[in-house]
Amino acid sequence: MTTATPPQIRMRSKHQLTLPARIARQANIQTDDRLTVTYTNGHIILSPVQSRVVVKDDVMSYAGMFHGTWGRTAAQVDQTLNNLHNEWES
Repeated sequence: MTTATPPQIRMRSKHQLTLPARIARQANIQTDDRLTVTYTNGHIILSPVQSRVVVKDDVMSYAGMFHGTWGRTAAQVDQTLNNLHNEWES
């Protein structure tokens, strides 16, 4: 009787691991899912966090969305806003 050899993964330079696609599918792990990591009795255990709720109500999730829209410097932004203000007033 032979047993299947478990897949092996490699630790990358920034401590990153890539789960084999088959394992991720079996565990129903998707992009941006969170996992808890524990080390117990010589074993590293990854467990999916059950909640898949993505909080988009936090204002900081929108930070940088329009970077450069009104100018690249503070002076350019001020000038653009002044121009828009003048258009509204006329």
